[in-house]
Amino acid sequence: MADLLTIADLHVDYAGRPAVQGVSLTLRRGEILGLVGESGSGKTTLCSAITNVLPAGARVRAAEMRFDGRELSELSYEEMRRIRASRIGLVPQRPMTSLSPSSPVLRQLRWYHDGSDLADLLGQVGLKAVIDRPRDYPHRFSGGQLQRLLVVLAALARKPDLLIADEPTTTLDATVQAQVLRLLLDLRDRLGLAMLYVTHDLAVVAQICDRIGVMYSGRLVESGTVDQIFNAPRHPYTQALLAALPGRTRPGQRLGTIPGDVHRDVSGRAAGCAFASRCPVAFARCHEEDPRPIVTGADVVRCHRAEEKE
Repeated sequence: MADLLTIADLHVDYAGRPAVQGVSLTLRRGEILGLVGESGSGKTTLCSAITNVLPAGARVRAAEMRFDGRELSELSYEEMRRIRASRIGLVPQRPMTSLSPSSPVLRQLRWYHDGSDLADLLGQVGLKAVIDRPRDYPHRFSGGQLQRLLVVLAALARKPDLLIADEPTTTLDATVQAQVLRLLLDLRDRLGLAMLYVTHDLAVVAQICDRIGVMYSGRLVESGTVDQIFNAPRHPYTQALLAALPGRTRPGQRLGTIPGDVHRDVSGRAAGCAFASRCPVAFARCHEEDPRPIVTGADVVRCHRAEEKE
């Protein structure tokens, strides 16, 4: 599969405070890349940098940020707007606040779609009720229905090359979450689109993703296949996240926890590894020198301990 999105050494600062630091990744056509990490690790900022919807005052620099052969940093505002409207779709995480509360849902759908096959599109995702209830406002629909509506707008109506799903199942119960995940996988198979899936839920990542990127304090600290990340994680932060999963502990065993606070590490450290203050295996070098990325095939890790094992 050809690379659709290539990012090299991306940095994003807010008023001089780093939010994303030196992130490099590739996303192939038809591939689903999951981004995981605690709140404040830079996942949403990374997605916003790709689509150029960062707030005023944000400063972006990158060695490369290329989408389907075009350098995104060189595009004008209107060129980037046209790409967002057609080739890059976004499914936000809060469906109840992503639609206008003052207009019927069907009217809003028609703002973004010509309506020629709208009934067919809604039928494909089990939402024929929207056609049958043309005067109903968003609050008359469930969260799962609204989330599927946003998927229709972002993916089916435009058929983009890249779909960015920013925690699209966070507010949904387990049954509805499974429905949305099946819909996203079906769209990937039918349309061949690539997907950047942002989530806190490692169990979801294991179900739908091909590769995983683990972010901490604005850095991509580890990336690899789902099998490698779950069965042979190399970064202590990845290991700590997995240790906190209920399914990976024996009955009666306490869940793992990570001491400290990620926000303190994001706020501006002088030197060393950002995870050093919370890491159970940190040593002197970890507090003095930022780890370099270690590439092994398609896997990448930033850790001094992993470097010693090379």
